[in-house]
Amino acid sequence: MEQAIETKTAREMAVPLIGRRDELRAFVMAFRGRQSRLILGPPGAGKTRLLREACVLALQPVVVSNRLVVLHQLLVDLAGQLGCRSRRFPDVKRATSQTLQFLILEELKQRPRCVVLEDARETDPRMYRFLQRAYYIPQCCLIVTATGRERLGHLHKLLWDPRETIVLEPLNRLDSELLFDEAARLAQLDLLNLEDFRNKALAAARGNPGQIVAMCRMAARPEYREGRRVKFAPLRIDMLSSFAL
Repeated sequence: MEQAIETKTAREMAVPLIGRRDELRAFVMAFRGRQSRLILGPPGAGKTRLLREACVLALQPVVVSNRLVVLHQLLVDLAGQLGCRSRRFPDVKRATSQTLQFLILEELKQRPRCVVLEDARETDPRMYRFLQRAYYIPQCCLIVTATGRERLGHLHKLLWDPRETIVLEPLNRLDSELLFDEAARLAQLDLLNLEDFRNKALAAARGNPGQIVAMCRMAARPEYREGRRVKFAPLRIDMLSSFAL
């Protein structure tokens, strides 16, 4: 059974996608046209959120793998989602990489999908060659998210075209403020001294939407409060530590 990208938890859905209208429109059009895309941006830039929003709007069949840097792990994951079967290996986890590659590519030829790799990093030549074959199957497309092109490893040779790349730049000041205000409202921070926290959070986030939302959610926790004031320094340190994971 192929995996649909999880449409978002209720908490994620509650925070609107602000400042990414053009990127979302471009991504949805590419998705519907089964055109491959590379989505670049630092942690918290909104790559996964953009991917999920586009998936919901484009209504395309997808298979998804996350942070898999070893080819065999990727093959087992995709084969399981695609429902691949082999008489020799009833359990795909015990199948050889060669067998899995054949099964997956044949299934994609019969029923093309969008193959999504989230947080791709340091792909080796074997993974590159497999993804290259999938990339060129008619009506298949490859959607990859990464923090930077330099992190792709050999996969950069496949997704080199700037026309296939969507770069998530920092939000501008107005969009950052709108996002903070909405995230603060949803986190019920109205009883806090928001002006000081707002200025510090926006200055520290530098237009990174994930950081803005994360800091607002953390400010709702009692360990980061002192009366009506937010203890910004420990909150910021803990937030950055969680982003580094």
